Amino acid sequence: MPQFTEFPALPQGEYTQAADAFVRLIRATPVEGEPFASFRKRLKKASMWNRERLIGLLRFLQIPHSDPIVPSAFMRTVIDAADMDAARDLIAERLWTVNPLLFKAVLDRLEERVHSPNELFKYVDSFAYPGARLSHPEVRNWIRMAQGLELLKTVGIRVAVDHRGEGFQERAQDLDIEDFLEEDEPEIWPPVGAGAAAPEGDDEAEPAEAAAPQVIPAAPRAPQPGPAPRAPSPQAPSPQAPSPQTSAGRPRRAEAASTPLPIRLPAALTDPHEDDPLIPGRQLKGVGPLSDEQAAALRDRLAEWWSAQAAAADPYPLDDFHLDAEAWMEDPQRALFHLAVGGAMAFRLGLDPDAVRARFEALDAAEVLDDLYHGTVPEVVPTDVDPQSLMLASLVARRLAERPDLAQDLERKKSAKTVLEALDQALGRGLFSVELLWLLRRLDQLGVVRVPGAAEFRALPTRALREILFRFGALETPYAADLAGLTAASAAARRLSADTTTPPDQILLAFAQAAGCQFSCPHRRRCGFPCRERADLG
Repeated sequence: MPQFTEFPALPQGEYTQAADAFVRLIRATPVEGEPFASFRKRLKKASMWNRERLIGLLRFLQIPHSDPIVPSAFMRTVIDAADMDAARDLIAERLWTVNPLLFKAVLDRLEERVHSPNELFKYVDSFAYPGARLSHPEVRNWIRMAQGLELLKTVGIRVAVDHRGEGFQERAQDLDIEDFLEEDEPEIWPPVGAGAAAPEGDDEAEPAEAAAPQVIPAAPRAPQPGPAPRAPSPQAPSPQAPSPQTSAGRPRRAEAASTPLPIRLPAALTDPHEDDPLIPGRQLKGVGPLSDEQAAALRDRLAEWWSAQAAAADPYPLDDFHLDAEAWMEDPQRALFHLAVGGAMAFRLGLDPDAVRARFEALDAAEVLDDLYHGTVPEVVPTDVDPQSLMLASLVARRLAERPDLAQDLERKKSAKTVLEALDQALGRGLFSVELLWLLRRLDQLGVVRVPGAAEFRALPTRALREILFRFGALETPYAADLAGLTAASAAARRLSADTTTPPDQILLAFAQAAGCQFSCPHRRRCGFPCRERADLG
């Protein structure tokens, strides 16, 4: 049995109603399958859509990230259940299957006395808990689901075992922790024979070819990046870039994939030598950071792998947002507005580049962007204008209206750090985060803001990239609550990249996706890379 570290996040509200919404979501899935766009629409209606957490949800349901979405054997048992109560039993059984060690730890603690969710997390996060480490939000998601399934019940501000949880107590007592850890194996995902992933929201995507999950003995498996990745070929995995082989320079959207790609790593990446600084057992005893020697060795290995991959195109060329150096010279503030709106849509809508371009074009063609930039109310908003895109553009326009001299001010800055600080003061404050570094990259690409140090912030520190850096030991924490945390993550990615032309995030995400890095890695005992997953083996 596996140890899942991500669990479905139930919608807000009363626990049992939230769990019932999840049950109804499963039971409403057509047995013959449905387009991914329909599945996503139902997730949004149930308030369970989260692009960054999508892979964890699909893994729990045992279905691949593909188009169409076809219910798994587990989902079919829930669909065929006699009633809602029987369906809850099946999901409770699945919750045990995906991480019995966590289940046992919670039941054992509650057998002594009632505990608050925070007390349970402190135990799970302590050295006394022998299982895979879980974040605070994931423990809360597990507890919330357990409460909704009536495994646990609320007693004041604490929780206790409920009637359905009592049925698992004997099983939890009989679970031998040492035997479990010795035999612990990850669950096969995506299912054997499942199709490759398709991008979200493409009703016309062509079916992807079937591919069995690939197990690569020398590298870990990674969490899927937030944006739906694009893969030019098995030899050139690229999470965000289109394939140069497709017509008009754009790949068919059905070619995107978020599952690990079958690759053949060079021997230098998989066969550590005796004096290798990355040899298993020599790195990250405890959970220490990468040394300079280890960082250099890892950088060289990544460079060797990347040199064999095909060049990847930019998923967001500047002309997609009607930008060039001449447009900046004519009206820099307006050009900055267009760029900021494009960045907000690229990161906040959870769509692939083609869909973002279409929505941006709709706003521009309807002259809505002009109206917002000039501070006037659009006379007519066409029906093809997406309301979320309109809202983002309105927020950006309002922020920039407070700083009408921002574009000229950026041109006067003397360093990349001061440019980022100015962007953060104007567009941060809960609206922009990773987009700030994306804006700096684009301004540097345009050549309108030339400041020293811009290369240090070329990596976009998305959640997926920060988790990869954390596992490598290049970051102390995968969390980034402010600009300082984001810039530290970007600099850490730059430290591991020897390529001066390709953004470091593209290289690291492509490698981790192709190698299959993930938390609770099944290859940690035989991997030749530095990784916090191996800290307990050093």
